[in-house]
Order: sequence, then structure tokens, then C-alpha cells
Amino acid sequence: MTHEIPSATETTPEGLMRLIEHIGGAAAQGHLDPEFVRKLGKRIANELQQMKATRLPGDRELAGLDDGIEALLLAADRKHGARLTRSLQKLREHESPFPGGESNASQSH
Repeated sequence: MTHEIPSATETTPEGLMRLIEHIGGAAAQGHLDPEFVRKLGKRIANELQQMKATRLPGDRELAGLDDGIEALLLAADRKHGARLTRSLQKLREHESPFPGGESNASQSH
């Protein structure tokens, strides 16, 4: 199988897959903000749609890209959800009830 070298402005399926893997790895290690990952995932999905419009249906090179994008977005959502859960737990810790039924947040300083 010979690969043609794409022009400098052409996105290849292999390039998109490597980008998805790179972003996914960085996100899993906590190096990227989940909202940023979500935005990148949507941009990659748009690029894939443009690519699909110019290729034959069933192009084997495009196989797996939809699944990769979906996995990336799900990972960002899980990471974002975990961060939200931790933040809510911290807030609840500081609002433990005091005698008299008032919470720490409602105490005057």
C-alpha cells in the first residue's frame, strides 16, 4: 500500500486518529481542561464530516474515527463530572450543620 503525501493543508484520517489519541492521553493524565477537550472533540468531528463529504462511502481509512471522537468526548464528560463531584463534596464539607441548625455558610463573620 503506497501512501501519497498530502498537501500541507489536507487533513488525513491517520492524522486525525493520532490527534485524537494524543488529546485523549493528555486529558487522561489531567493535563487538559475537560471543556477544552470537548471543544477540540467537536472541532475534530467537524473536520471528519468534511473529510467524509469528499471521500467514498465506506472508506476504510475513516473506520474508527467516529468511535475515537465519541470516546474522547465521553472521557471529557467523565473527567468534567468527576471534577464537579469533587467540588460539590468540598462545598458540602464546609456546610456541615452547627448546633441550632445553621450551616457554616450562613454564619456571620
